[in-house]
Amino acid sequence: MTKIFAKTLLVVMILMTTACNEEFLERQATDSIPEENIFADPALIQLFVNNMYLDVPGFDHSLYDNITDESRSYWGGGPRNVVQGQWFPDNNPMEYWAYGPVRKTNMFLSKIDAADVDEEQKTNFKGQVKFLRAMLYFNMIKRYGGVPIITEPQGLDDDLFVARQTTDESFAFVIKELEEAIPLLPETHGTRAVDVGKANKHSAKAFLGRVLTYYASALFNPAGDVSRWQKAALVNKEVMDAGNYKLHPNFRNIMLDKNNEEEIFSVQYQKPFREHGWDSWGQPDSQSKQDAVERSPVQEFVDAFEMKNGKAINETGSGYDPANPYKNRDPRFDATVLYNGAPFFGATIYMYEGAPIDGINLPYATITGYLIRKGMNESNKDYYGSSGSDQNWIELRYAEVLLNYAEAKNEALSTPDASVYAAIEAVRQRAGLVPYQLAAGLSKAQMREKIRQERFIELAFEGKRYWDLRRWKIAEQVLNGKQFNAMYITKNANGTYTYKAKPVDGVPYVFQEKMYFMPIPQREIEKNPNLKQNTGW
Repeated sequence: MTKIFAKTLLVVMILMTTACNEEFLERQATDSIPEENIFADPALIQLFVNNMYLDVPGFDHSLYDNITDESRSYWGGGPRNVVQGQWFPDNNPMEYWAYGPVRKTNMFLSKIDAADVDEEQKTNFKGQVKFLRAMLYFNMIKRYGGVPIITEPQGLDDDLFVARQTTDESFAFVIKELEEAIPLLPETHGTRAVDVGKANKHSAKAFLGRVLTYYASALFNPAGDVSRWQKAALVNKEVMDAGNYKLHPNFRNIMLDKNNEEEIFSVQYQKPFREHGWDSWGQPDSQSKQDAVERSPVQEFVDAFEMKNGKAINETGSGYDPANPYKNRDPRFDATVLYNGAPFFGATIYMYEGAPIDGINLPYATITGYLIRKGMNESNKDYYGSSGSDQNWIELRYAEVLLNYAEAKNEALSTPDASVYAAIEAVRQRAGLVPYQLAAGLSKAQMREKIRQERFIELAFEGKRYWDLRRWKIAEQVLNGKQFNAMYITKNANGTYTYKAKPVDGVPYVFQEKMYFMPIPQREIEKNPNLKQNTGW
């Protein structure tokens, strides 16, 4: 993918970019290539498709992890406003109204059939762009519910005041789009390094499995239609049975070993063509270079990690020691969380009260007594602000497919079967839990909680938790009115530590019923009289 991004970024500024504003619909830009020229040149067509992949969101600077029960941001801003319920139709940090990128996909699909390119490549391009259009719409639907479905490039003579489809109709469009894309796409683009950054049959089907899992969930399936869970289980199982992906043996290195066997679809980065700041954003102040301390995990997240023996910390026989709370935890804990006294980037980091530079609540220091380690490249010395890192953003990986299957199959049955156990236990075994097996005879409700627990730990800081809490419709239960905690650590004269949890937010979290569906952006409501606002906004 390196060459793809190098070429793409060199032509981004000269490729045609079209806005939704009417004033631009007929304007001939002086620094762009006309549509007819793009579709007369196979190389430009390829570059245009590559350019559309740049519209897929990658690393989030600080928002989504800091508005759940995972972490909080030292810097406040948008995440703090969300936690306090201070977000509105004209000021929503999570806004995603992607009709600019949608227009690019619509224009492409309207022109490609007449393009001067061989049929096999034309089919491949159409499959990729349908996949990308489905992803754009899905990322809007999971926020707003039903949205306007626009599939043709609009001109001045078209009806620009398109009404919203229902949520069911919107999901039906995305599902159909992916089902049409899958047979158009190749099995492979030649190498795994390319396959993880470009849609193929298997990654498109895996993404369809995610979409179907969402569509079956309580927020979008209030009537509890079991057939939706059955279809979600079937599609995720087909991905599993195809054998194209497997769990990477080293959880710590999933984000570090590029294009590994667990990656299904990733936003690709490669220095110096495209970089991000993940290694910088997680640093303590003592090692920072312009930007740091963007995620401070809360105590509730830390407490969610089991012991290495698979028992919860409050479970009889777990072996949990409150005086030595980080010993013998689920191995994913050490790979995910930076805690007091842990080695990090060649130094030992101390975050107890009064510790120099990095002590809790010092300026530019942790606000919970923790920072993150997940996905950070501790051999990287070039991080700086929002640059210097080039790990792939893994949007979809095989562990999620296993957990999607386990969830869907469990919900489709009256009692979990062996396949549900096998899927979730594969994730636990890779984690290094001993024993990794779950207790036999779990009820459907008990297995549901186990699956949700695994998603919380396994997919932490991967931008999944906030959307899970929403789609399960338990955000009010988990978040609203809660004060999440920091861990204040005191260093004793004999070198031991004592631990005391205290609230970190200052005010209770605000998540109201109306927030399950976000407000349509106010400017769009004002522009389009046929757009109906979501209830309560």
